[in-house]
Amino acid sequence: MIRTLTGLIIVLALGAVAASVIPEMQMRSELQGVGYSYASRGMDETGSSNLVTAVIVAYRGLDTLGEVVVLFCASTAVVLILTLFPIGVRASEPSRIVAFTAKVLPAPIMLFGVYFIAHSHLSPGGGFPGGTVIASAFLLVMLGSSSVPDRNGRLPAIESLAGLTFGLLGFWGVLTAGQFLNNTFLGTGTPGTIVSGGLIPLISIAIGAKVASEFSGVFKAFRNTRGEA
Repeated sequence: MIRTLTGLIIVLALGAVAASVIPEMQMRSELQGVGYSYASRGMDETGSSNLVTAVIVAYRGLDTLGEVVVLFCASTAVVLILTLFPIGVRASEPSRIVAFTAKVLPAPIMLFGVYFIAHSHLSPGGGFPGGTVIASAFLLVMLGSSSVPDRNGRLPAIESLAGLTFGLLGFWGVLTAGQFLNNTFLGTGTPGTIVSGGLIPLISIAIGAKVASEFSGVFKAFRNTRGEA
């Protein structure tokens, strides 16, 4: 009863705040400031048809670097905790439906993730969502069997190589154009074509590989702490 009343009070309080704030919100008829600059010059300066990716990867590349570092720290902490304090029991055998799905769907899922990454400068997508999609294929394979994928331990190598590539591409821009992740020196190409966007496609590939390997490593750590070698 107390929990129900507490939830009701929270809902009513949030509703009161929303009712007082929403009427005061004003929708701008046109972009202003930095947003206008990105929208008006973004395609010409970066060669990317997807301005969201251009902002994330090119204009605010240092922010993206920070996000990659945060993800690395979080995944490392999870793996470390699961290694020091194992949880759970031995994984059970998957059902026939899950086992069959794990044999059929991983390849299309990975292809979809690669499309997300490779076309991030043309359409909605990018290294973060594409890498997550690829990692979900790893998770599906793991759920469809009682074993652990990547027994050879290639995930850390992929993660390290992807992070190194991201950093080198960024400092390459510093050396050649005086700006971190500056992609103009490589040529922006023709906007709307697959070979365009300068460094943006390469950066997206590096981010996608790093995100996919880190999430897959976390999934693998969960399986390893449930009684599997």
